[in-house]
Amino acid sequence: MKSLQLRLATGLLVSLMVVFLILWWLLSAALRLQAEAAIAIHLGHDAESVLAAIEIDPTGRIALDSGKVEPVYHRPFSGQYYRIMVDDRIIRSRSLWDQDIPLMAAESGKTQRMFVAGPRQQPLVVLVRGFSKQGKTITVAVAEDLTPTIAIINAFQQRYSLIALFLLLGLIAVQGIIVARAFQPLKRIRGQVHSLERGERHQLDNDVPSEVAPLVNEVNRLLQVLDQRLLRSRNALGDLAHALKTPLTVVQQLAREEALNPLPAIRTTLERETVNMQRLMDRVLKRARLAGSGPPLSRFDAGREIPDLVNALKKMHRDKPRTVELRITEADPLPIDREDMLELTGNLLDNAWKWARKTIRLTLVVDRSVGLTIEDDGAGVSDDVITTLTERGKRLDEAVAGYGLGLSITKLITEQHGGRIEFGRSPDLGGFRVVVVLPV
Repeated sequence: MKSLQLRLATGLLVSLMVVFLILWWLLSAALRLQAEAAIAIHLGHDAESVLAAIEIDPTGRIALDSGKVEPVYHRPFSGQYYRIMVDDRIIRSRSLWDQDIPLMAAESGKTQRMFVAGPRQQPLVVLVRGFSKQGKTITVAVAEDLTPTIAIINAFQQRYSLIALFLLLGLIAVQGIIVARAFQPLKRIRGQVHSLERGERHQLDNDVPSEVAPLVNEVNRLLQVLDQRLLRSRNALGDLAHALKTPLTVVQQLAREEALNPLPAIRTTLERETVNMQRLMDRVLKRARLAGSGPPLSRFDAGREIPDLVNALKKMHRDKPRTVELRITEADPLPIDREDMLELTGNLLDNAWKWARKTIRLTLVVDRSVGLTIEDDGAGVSDDVITTLTERGKRLDEAVAGYGLGLSITKLITEQHGGRIEFGRSPDLGGFRVVVVLPV
């Protein structure tokens, strides 16, 4: 059980049920004890009345004046009984009829309370007292049927249980509302985390309960550190590329010095490597310009970002006017990191821009995955070279001139997102086609 709300609600529910059960048991036990105590007091008075009705003549003969005993003891099976033991003689109430309650004699001054089965197997509470009267030890036992008392207690228990059940359900409902309101800030934080994932916000609100405030503050700090690191990394790449331009220009000029005329192999190597270095630096600078100043961790809004990207490429390739056909079917932001998607799309469009004659087509379809297709009407690449582009471990910048570093970066980003990339020839435009499929 990982849900804190469910664990708390379950714990409170169990606690309430245990408390109500304990209260129900304590109240029932208290009622029974109080009823038994009240009956015992009543039986004590009856025992004294029975004792007062006992008469002992000078010869020691015992008689009972029934007129001094309550009438209930004369009605058969009335539920009120007495039994008198003097020496070996037993006197029973008429209410016992022909039944008896076997009891032991009690010493003078002793009192016992017990529970036995009555003449009709009904539960009886019996009070046995030992008295001394005119030199004789007399044991008086009076009993009362508990059935009416138990019925009253049971009826009360039923009413109490029904009321307690309604109260318990009410408390559970109130408890659920309290718990839900207590966890509302956490649900709000969860919604903000989803918004953060979608790129709709960049920080979590600090207006949270004190118990989770340290966590929220730490998350905000980590997000800020991540933003700063990504920004510094991006700026550092751009700064490095700019810083290398001057030394690279010097090396290019040295490669054209007359002193290297006797060394054509060295001159060729220097020119080739400086061109590669220039291409790499241009690529880094283009990546920085394509990414722009958008916040990290933002989602990719294709309907807004791709037109802006195309406009940026038009400015970068003023000398190569191209017609770009956009077929974008997705209106909502894609659940893919904005920086990665900009770099991936920008690299593919930049490659297509170089080798297209007039037209570039970009198609974006989102179903269960993101499908990005970029085609051009250029010369494309031969089929035997296309097969080498998808070989595992093949360096794309060495595979095809022109379709090089950009495709290698694209493949790296695609693999990092668990997608796949396919190369081929456009059936409509006739040039190079790249299909990128990324999981949503």
